[in-house]
Amino acid sequence: MTRRLLKEALLELLEDTELARISVTVLCQKADVHRSTFYQYYTDPSALLQEIETDFLRMIPVPPEVLDPNNQKRLLSTTAAFFDIVREHRKSIRILFSKTAGNDFAARLVAFLCDGYIPFPEGDDGMSDHFKRLYVANGTVGMMREWISADCPIDSQQLAGMMYSFSRKVLS
Repeated sequence: MTRRLLKEALLELLEDTELARISVTVLCQKADVHRSTFYQYYTDPSALLQEIETDFLRMIPVPPEVLDPNNQKRLLSTTAAFFDIVREHRKSIRILFSKTAGNDFAARLVAFLCDGYIPFPEGDDGMSDHFKRLYVANGTVGMMREWISADCPIDSQQLAGMMYSFSRKVLS
């Protein structure tokens, strides 16, 4: 419960204040937690933010280890489930993407997508395919940011279909 209070307090503070300007004292006052309790769990507010990001990444449904890029139905359902989680937690994710939280979350999400969601193109030729995957991952994160900023104007299935279509064009 203490960790949850600290996480909620940090996200609230990040709505208006850069992470570097958030002190442990202010964070603990906001969470109504003693400083010594904070230090039992974290070294500083950035360590707490990293745990919040990791918590979110753990919620994302992980596709099968060997993802068949030609299995459109499975890929779409897994991607839509991913976007459903994003929609459910959009306020927190919007904050994680904000300038006040820094850029680590976007980079971690791109790496996560490259590791699990974006298959290697057929005939993988090394470096150019690496950049294609990065392009698709960064495009996905960019679209997701815009989608949550606009308060999710289309459903998760539609967004997953668009991402599938765009990524197939880039990766082929």
